[in-house]
Amino acid sequence: MGGEGFTDSCLRVALADDTVLIQVFGLANMFLAPTLQGFVESEMDAGRVNFVIDMKYCQGMDSTFMGTFIGLSGMVKNRFGWLCLVNVSDDNRGLLKMLGVIHLISIRDEPFPVGEGDFTTLHPCSDPLDRQRQIHSAHLVLVEADPGNRLRFGSFIRALEDELSSLPKIIPPKAKPGCGSDGVSE
Repeated sequence: MGGEGFTDSCLRVALADDTVLIQVFGLANMFLAPTLQGFVESEMDAGRVNFVIDMKYCQGMDSTFMGTFIGLSGMVKNRFGWLCLVNVSDDNRGLLKMLGVIHLISIRDEPFPVGEGDFTTLHPCSDPLDRQRQIHSAHLVLVEADPGNRLRFGSFIRALEDELSSLPKIIPPKAKPGCGSDGVSE
């Protein structure tokens, strides 16, 4: 199936042997980042630690999604696994370079065949609190990865911290994957 039928951003996920395949469709942004985070964490909890993220149908990325990649890559490495991006466009590669994080992500340059396996579609997170936490976390990762990003995101991070600190302390647990039942469809 090509990316033409996907009008909204989503992830398509499948298991291929011991590797989890994740296809990114549309814009990889702050709405899709919590879905990616929750899915990868749930797969790691199930013992899977090898991930291929196919960017062939990705139309662009925001800083939250890039920070999420960096954070997940580190988590996976800590579990002796790997996370690899494939089919990365020149534009998306340029975005990773711009934030100084391209050296922290494994990118496979050879074409990567993606079959028509048993995919499940995960939709963007609709929970604003989960999204806000993900935005904050991803930007902290970007600043840690490249101190030059502090100039880009420092005041933004402080504003997010102010907002998050003003929220009530009793918060329901985060749903995984896809931020609850609205995140997954078959």
